[in-house]
Amino acid sequence: MTDNIKIYIAYHKKCKVIRGDYLYPIQVGAANSSEHFENMLRDDDGDNISRKNRSYGEMTAQYWAWKNDDADYYGFFHYRRFLSFSDKKYPVSRFEEVEEEYLSDKNIKKLNFTKEHMREIINSYDIITSFPVRLKNLRFSFKNNYKQYVAAKYQHHEDIDLLLEIIKEKTPQYYKQAHRYFFDIPYGYFCNMFIMKKELFQEYCEWVFPLLDEFEKRRDYSNYSIDGERLCGYLGERLFGIFYENKKKSHKYKTLELQRVLFKNAEEIEHPDIKIGKNDVPIVIASNDYYAPYISTLLLSIADYTNIDRNYKIFILTHDMSKDNKIKIEETVKNKENIALDYIDPWYLLDGYDLYTRGHFSVETYYRLVLPELFNTVKKLVYIDVDMIVKADIAELYDTNVEGYLLAAVHDADTAGLYNGFQTDKKEYMDSKMKMKDPYQYFQAGTLVMNLEHFRKTFTTKEILDFSASQKWQLLDQDILNVLCEGKVKFLDMSWNVMYDYASIRLKEIIRLAPRWLYDMYVEARKHPKIIHYAGPEKPWLFPEADFADEYWKYAKRTPYYETMLYRMSSYASNKEKENEYNRKNEERKRKQNPLIKTIRCLRLYGIKHTVNEIKRELAY
Repeated sequence: MTDNIKIYIAYHKKCKVIRGDYLYPIQVGAANSSEHFENMLRDDDGDNISRKNRSYGEMTAQYWAWKNDDADYYGFFHYRRFLSFSDKKYPVSRFEEVEEEYLSDKNIKKLNFTKEHMREIINSYDIITSFPVRLKNLRFSFKNNYKQYVAAKYQHHEDIDLLLEIIKEKTPQYYKQAHRYFFDIPYGYFCNMFIMKKELFQEYCEWVFPLLDEFEKRRDYSNYSIDGERLCGYLGERLFGIFYENKKKSHKYKTLELQRVLFKNAEEIEHPDIKIGKNDVPIVIASNDYYAPYISTLLLSIADYTNIDRNYKIFILTHDMSKDNKIKIEETVKNKENIALDYIDPWYLLDGYDLYTRGHFSVETYYRLVLPELFNTVKKLVYIDVDMIVKADIAELYDTNVEGYLLAAVHDADTAGLYNGFQTDKKEYMDSKMKMKDPYQYFQAGTLVMNLEHFRKTFTTKEILDFSASQKWQLLDQDILNVLCEGKVKFLDMSWNVMYDYASIRLKEIIRLAPRWLYDMYVEARKHPKIIHYAGPEKPWLFPEADFADEYWKYAKRTPYYETMLYRMSSYASNKEKENEYNRKNEERKRKQNPLIKTIRCLRLYGIKHTVNEIKRELAY
């Protein structure tokens, strides 16, 4: 059993570098790069084809290893694709890949790259690669590898035709297998990922590289597109599949297929180092790219009430905010010298958790649950929802003394009304599932002053997220925080989170059922709101007649997104009108098809009124 195992991980850009027993990072295309990555091998040392990396891709690492290094087993992974040595099998995509969001330490552990385990498996086989992709499962079902190859706009059937011609001419012993691979089998091996015994790897390289070299001599692809330029890499994938099928079918070699894991984000995760000074006011808002216009509106309202003697550090938590939207958002407050914006992606902390969402709620709502760890050097901060308008200085809110409390928030009169009968299952849910000692002390989580220091002493992030994923909470993270923080909440004046009168029923029909003291508190807060919260599916940017919508549009008109919001609103209204018309016609069609309605119409046609009246009475009964 050998320890001389070398698995090269190809890197062409800076990202999280994986090292370990048998794992050797190598910079590919190093000859074309002005920057050399530290502490890793380079494919431009010794005998190499590094300058051909744009065409060969990760195969330049294979060539380098073949010509310059010595091992008993050679293996090749990508910077974001790895073979998994885990005994556990995970769900896969159509491309036969396990997809993980982040290349985090937690996800890397799933691959089981332990030395003894890897050594035992690798030494037991001659060739290890990933499971084949079933071509019929791809987005466009394909019958064979030839059709799958030429379906891409940047790939050309002439290249496959020429490659087959060269194989037939130079290595005829492989031609039958090559023809079968392209035209007969319904699966393919992709990504140029494998681990091979030395003798087989040498044989493979002595076969594949001369073939590609001959192909380059005969084919001019200087006018191919950026994607098409990776021609030799694409052909190399198919050549590996041919080679592997040949060896597998011979029954002379032991082969193993493992799951291939794709990490969508392979960049180094940098934990933010945040410093909060004496005069600073840290404010956190969660958003996604679509909500950029509405965060811009919120920021304008915050800016109008800032104190010149305070610095407002606003952190936008987002996983997918585009560069263009970041620029626009920053333009919104560029004239405010005491406002600074920063963007943080907290998704890696939630990665791997199955967190329930529904309706107009999105996963971003859970971001506030990881704030104690994300802002691990910060004692406290203000968190506000994106669907809000601010009408007071947030510094006043931030200055709230939360010593001895986990957080400060306002009572939720709306939930109290739901509990008191408006929503039939609410009482049962809060009593038996949430098990709150006093449901009327439930708070609304749109505005929070969070004592992060106290949170870190009370819960770990894992404990919070495990609890979050333990069941489907009706109001998601708001219910979770209410259960975890009960008895450790300081209640704020309700003016800091005045929920708008959703659909004109929140005040008259829901909050009216709440205890009188909560109803009076809400009515009073509406007279002088410091923060207006558009909590509900009918947002003011889509329903301009909504409660407090005039306050919202005062700011919306001043954003760089005004026209975008008008377009979205008109599109929504148009689609809603079409939907309503469709539903009306559908109901009319169903009504006409109703056998009782047909019977009544038939009886009327023949003037039998007595029977019609009897049927009507029966229907009414």
